[in-house]
Amino acid sequence: MNISKILKMQIQEVTPEKKEISNIERTSLNFCKELREKLKKSKINAEVFIGGSVAKHTLIKKKKYDVDIFVRFDLKYKYDDISELLSKILKNKKAKKIHGSRDYFQIEKNKILLEIVPVLKIKKPEQAENVTDLSYFHVNYVLKQLRKHKKIADEIKLTKSFIHANNLYGAESYIHGFSGYSIELL
Repeated sequence: MNISKILKMQIQEVTPEKKEISNIERTSLNFCKELREKLKKSKINAEVFIGGSVAKHTLIKKKKYDVDIFVRFDLKYKYDDISELLSKILKNKKAKKIHGSRDYFQIEKNKILLEIVPVLKIKKPEQAENVTDLSYFHVNYVLKQLRKHKKIADEIKLTKSFIHANNLYGAESYIHGFSGYSIELL
């Protein structure tokens, strides 16, 4: 068997089934819709977008899926604690607060871990107050590259699965691993 056949088989092995992807997308989109409604009702100027592997179509098969959902707060909230603002919006949900460079929240829905991250809606990277503020640019950059080079998505999935299998996937400080974005850049 040649190497290209082996790699093709491995890509099929690490790619989630369409049914799984559909469930992840449906769950994420429904949650985003609810969140947008709560933001509007609270008169908070922010937009919601799905980021990470789901948005970039570089998701790999795992026992438990996580989805990055970003809440981009208008720059008028620059001097406010946007983690606290988001906490108030999520108060009726069973949100677990996670301490990070900026606190974010986790909610489990349909066996999917939704990670809700507050960021500032910046127009250029130089305006970032926190590394997470750059997430919007990460998604757009990777999607642009994937449109130019269609096969890169499969290479990213292979690399992510290798790193995940070696317990090195994740930028959290307790993991000391690689973020999904850093793997995509590699």
